[in-house]
Amino acid sequence: MKRGTLWVSVIAAAAVFLVVLVLYLPASWFASLLPAQVTCRQLGGSVWQGECLGLQYQGAPLGDATWNFAALSALGGRLAGDVDLRGNAVNLRADLDTDFSGVGELRNVVGNLVLDPSLLPQLPRDQRGRVSLELQRLSLAAGPTPRLLQGFVELRDFRQVGGQPMDLGSYRVDFDGTADADGAIGGKLRDLGGPFMVAGVLTLTPPRNYLVQGQITGRTAAAERVVREITLGATPDPSGRSDFSFEGSY
Repeated sequence: MKRGTLWVSVIAAAAVFLVVLVLYLPASWFASLLPAQVTCRQLGGSVWQGECLGLQYQGAPLGDATWNFAALSALGGRLAGDVDLRGNAVNLRADLDTDFSGVGELRNVVGNLVLDPSLLPQLPRDQRGRVSLELQRLSLAAGPTPRLLQGFVELRDFRQVGGQPMDLGSYRVDFDGTADADGAIGGKLRDLGGPFMVAGVLTLTPPRNYLVQGQITGRTAAAERVVREITLGATPDPSGRSDFSFEGSY
């Protein structure tokens, strides 16, 4: 074999080896690169198609996660594929097309979260409920922070437990996939039954702020007493509705 032909063969073999190595990089090789608050009991598969069994976030057990990314897209700086998380407290599935910082889009996001501090210790001790969401589109800006939302989020069977148990109702927020010029995202808020009749708007503003405002009415005498506390005794309008608002960050 001529020396030139030999070098071509060596280079071709090395190129094939590197491609195979990149395509099948074991996920376990990168365990040390996980954020400090994230741990996996066992990492399997490859970086592009793998699983994390026994996923924990800040000590809270979330379940088992699997992912399936296109390796060639990743080599170009994009994460294109899907992720799936299955656990007792959290279930989530989404299609991703983002860069490595998280900027991009999530589509077909479906998930639910059980509000129970015995499963997720970070949650309030005296509240219970279930959160579910279906988002056709979630666009993320740097941060990452939401830039567009299309779909809905529901809070069901929300209640207070402990010394003063109370049914707090069920609610839904619908997002239409649009945003204001300043980046604010508005969602229509309404109740799904329970002791309070609620209609209003949830507004998300960059980078991570929210404002909830609307009108609330108690469906029972006990609920109306709570409304008076929430609204600091403000007089309701002729239809019995009272204005409310609260804000914060997430």
